[in-house]
Parts: sequence; structure tokens; C-alpha cells
Amino acid sequence: MKTSTIKETTIICVSTVAAVAILSVPLYSSQSAYPVLIVLIGVLGLGIALGYKYLVTKKRVQVELTGGAQYRELAEEYRRLADLALTTQEHTDLKLGDVSAQLDHLREQITSLQNILKDVE
Repeated sequence: MKTSTIKETTIICVSTVAAVAILSVPLYSSQSAYPVLIVLIGVLGLGIALGYKYLVTKKRVQVELTGGAQYRELAEEYRRLADLALTTQEHTDLKLGDVSAQLDHLREQITSLQNILKDVE
């Protein structure tokens, strides 16, 4: 979402006031109260436009802050899972090393047993 500049906001506000003033001309036939009503309607239109601008900006900032917080939470969860995966991998490597050492020991015993059996024959 692109943020608008002060110039763009001013143009939007002036356009809103002008549109409300033009649309309100047929509603009032009394010429003496017409300028006062135009000013009041213009101020009302300006208030609506600025209020809308404020609410949109506030919502955008909230979304950006929330999105940043969610991103940080996801990044932290990813780091935690990555650390957990590394720890698991290290434990697996240690266990495989132990199993490999035990298999080597068993091979030596089997070879020794085979040599004894050959000698007995």
C-alpha cells in the first residue's frame, strides 16, 4: 500500500469539499444561508476525508507492526527447529558411531570364533 504525500491528501480533501458543495447547491433555496451551509458541509467533508485518511494510516501501521512481529516469531520458531534438527542429527551420528564400533567388535569376535573352529577341525 502506497502512502500518499501531503499534496495528494490536500487534493483529495479539496476535491471532497468541492464535490459536497456542488452536490448541496440544489438542496437549499435560501440564498442567505447558502455560504454558511457550504462552509459547514465543507468542514464536514474535510473531517470525513481526514478521518478516513487517519483510519487507513492507523490500520496500515498496525498491519505492518503485526506482520513484523509475526515474522520475528516465525523466524525464532525456525531457528529453534533448526537447532533441534542439528541436535538430533548429532545424537544420531553418535549412536551410529556406537553401533559401528559394536559391529566392528562383533566382526572381530566372529573372525576369532571362525579361526578357532577351523583350528578345531
